[in-house]
Amino acid sequence: MTYIGIVNFAWVKQYEALVYAIGFVVFLWLLYAAYDGYRRWTHGLPKWRLMFWPPGYPASKALRNFAQFALLQWKTLRQRFPGAMHALIFYGIGWLFIATILRAINVHVVVFLTGDVFYAYKLLNNVAGLMVIVGASIAIVRRRLRLTPNLPQDPYYYLVLGLILVIVVTGFLVDGIAGVAYRYTWERPWFDPVGYLVFTWARTVPVPELQEIYRGLWLFHMSIAMATLAIIPFTNLWHIYAASLNVTFQRQGTAPQGVKPVTDLDERIEQGRPLGVVKLSDTTWKQRLDFDACTSCMRCTNACPAFTAGKPLSPRDVIVTMRDAMREGLWDQQAWGSGRLQVNPEALWSCVTCGACVYECPVTIHHVDTIIDLRRGMVSVGSEDVPKDALDALYRLQQNGNPLGANPYDKEQWLNELAQKYGDDIIAKEGEEYDYLYWVGCITSYDPRIRPVAEAIVSLLRSAGVKVAIPVEQGCCGEPARAIGDEALYVELMKQALEVLSRYKFKKLLVNCPHGFNNFKNNYRLYRDYLAKREDTAKLAEVLDRLEVEHHSTVLARLIREGKIRPSKGIEAVVTYHDPCYLGRWNGLYEEPRSVIESTGLRIREMPRNRSRSFCCGGGGGQMFYEVKRGERISTLRAEEASKTLGEGGRRVVAVACPFCNTMFRAESGKFNFEVMDIAEILKESVKEDKGSS
Repeated sequence: MTYIGIVNFAWVKQYEALVYAIGFVVFLWLLYAAYDGYRRWTHGLPKWRLMFWPPGYPASKALRNFAQFALLQWKTLRQRFPGAMHALIFYGIGWLFIATILRAINVHVVVFLTGDVFYAYKLLNNVAGLMVIVGASIAIVRRRLRLTPNLPQDPYYYLVLGLILVIVVTGFLVDGIAGVAYRYTWERPWFDPVGYLVFTWARTVPVPELQEIYRGLWLFHMSIAMATLAIIPFTNLWHIYAASLNVTFQRQGTAPQGVKPVTDLDERIEQGRPLGVVKLSDTTWKQRLDFDACTSCMRCTNACPAFTAGKPLSPRDVIVTMRDAMREGLWDQQAWGSGRLQVNPEALWSCVTCGACVYECPVTIHHVDTIIDLRRGMVSVGSEDVPKDALDALYRLQQNGNPLGANPYDKEQWLNELAQKYGDDIIAKEGEEYDYLYWVGCITSYDPRIRPVAEAIVSLLRSAGVKVAIPVEQGCCGEPARAIGDEALYVELMKQALEVLSRYKFKKLLVNCPHGFNNFKNNYRLYRDYLAKREDTAKLAEVLDRLEVEHHSTVLARLIREGKIRPSKGIEAVVTYHDPCYLGRWNGLYEEPRSVIESTGLRIREMPRNRSRSFCCGGGGGQMFYEVKRGERISTLRAEEASKTLGEGGRRVVAVACPFCNTMFRAESGKFNFEVMDIAEILKESVKEDKGSS
């Protein structure tokens, strides 16, 4: 018996006009929602010439970003379990959306879904639908069982996932029942497996009942689909639009790198305006797009060392609080405070600016940008919410030229000792040309426990025949001022540092502090145009144009490869290496420090959290100089991890490549009974001869 023509679904045609009309209304609604988002992002700011294209953003870069991060899900897939789950849903729905368009074209424009093309079309629809069902089911279980920690349990997350499941399941049912009317004599399981199962059941149902079942299912399916589209602006599905834009128009790249400059600094100071974010209206369009793009996936918060240590910081909460305030139009409310839609100031000061949140965020939100901007706002208006210890560090910078408050004479004395040991030519002289000008930095210059790092670097470079010298008049590069939020002081210190560099001839700048390294390499360059447009600082912009910066790990690794440094003395020790945030995550230097350590014959025992997922030492974000007392010390958590990795007995060494990390680990070393050594000190211990010493 054939069912062809017996079940009459011609009534569907009567509803097509209504469906298309509702679909058009939903489309207009979504277009308005997109426009409303654009209005939020540009509120009080110059409007974009094109509503969906910010001014000056290169089209080639935007298209590359969209392809890599939106279509290929590059950052989402970094975490395998949630990444695979999201990919199943994303690619499944993506194909079903395309399939719906193709079906409409086939019905109303030109018939092309025939023969083998139709078979492939149906098979792909089956695969895509099953992908969505599996992905959405995993998402529900994952959230309900908290397989990913700290996921929000708001009911609307489950509502959205449930709606997606209902749409796909009813779509399978509707399509399978339709097979009874149109495809009974040629329906086969291999190209429509799910549809065939439904079809097999449907052909056993009496025709009148099947007619009513189909009518109800079809209307229900279309209604749910339209309703789900309509609620997109009110649910997590909004990220389909906002997050796609955010990854398309992202900042520098996938690593944190620099923190946005205050390019109108002089105008703000002259007009008495704050240098950062005090009110929501002080944020940039990109920050506002960040707020709207957040998917609450919790990757940022779960990676945050401050949150892990029990500090009152959740990077997600900072972004979502700003988003909710923006959506409620609270443009003139102070952004931080104790209100429901104000960011907790203690949370902002808990941030160690390690960049883990930025690195992990699948939609390229730059949490650190916003946190630093809020700190700038607090400092510039003299808020009482700025920690006293942080203000003291800024005062010491202004008075002594270093955040430690050390006497500059101590540094000069130490440099004189270096000159006596390595010769007067270790002190930079104007007119001489050097392979490397060595910017030692504040912590290394003033802390007697860290000074041996600089001496090891000088000794190794001199023994390798590298012409290196240290400028005596170097001061602080300004990184602590920026981290704490005094942008005006930061810019002044930057000018002073560039002025010092302008006096000397050198091929490259050598820095052993990752914070200073990132500052010279990334942050300073963001002020290049600001310096160039001022007559008194134009020459400093030229210094930036020719400035090449290298961290000592890179230099030492290269000299070892070239055979200019030859480790030959074995070291008996168990060693683990801690990746500094500003060397690793911020600048992607992971293997160079390891190659230096391994060149000595030591084998590194990796901590569970290493390389891009390294756990901060706790000294970043200015917290070398102040501390949020709540929760545990971040340095204690990391030192405990290092100690467990090293195991028991023997000489136990935590290798570092940063004076901040060095200091933080030394504070914990007595408790956990390990040594702290910079990679340069380890290498020097393994080199028998020191040709550069006198």
